[in-house]
Amino acid sequence: MDIRAARSRLVHETRARTGELITIRAKVRGEMSISDDATRAPMVDLKGRFDISPDLEFLGGRDRGMAPTRYAGRLCTISIPRVDMAWLPRDGDQCEMTSRPAEPIYSIVRVVDDLPEVIVFYLSNMKATPA
Repeated sequence: MDIRAARSRLVHETRARTGELITIRAKVRGEMSISDDATRAPMVDLKGRFDISPDLEFLGGRDRGMAPTRYAGRLCTISIPRVDMAWLPRDGDQCEMTSRPAEPIYSIVRVVDDLPEVIVFYLSNMKATPA
């Protein structure tokens, strides 16, 4: 069995079974505001994998006997198959998970476009969604 093909299939199966539905909205930054970019239509219900990188943080005193406690850090990424995207998002565009409406809206802070099958977006928590 070809290991590279198996790894590629695993990524697509993981996304198909546990992926999130994601909406990306194009934004334009002005001097004093951010507005919708009319030249790029929103990409709705893209299938992507949302990951949060946990940070190690010690809670309580700095006692060596205490075990470190993990909590969800601020480093979030979403990977989306390249073929599913109508246009390549840029820094400042907004991303939200339509499959989990209680999640916050994120701003794309970095785009990794060097992988052959997926595009990875680094996200920054922007604001909570309205209740």
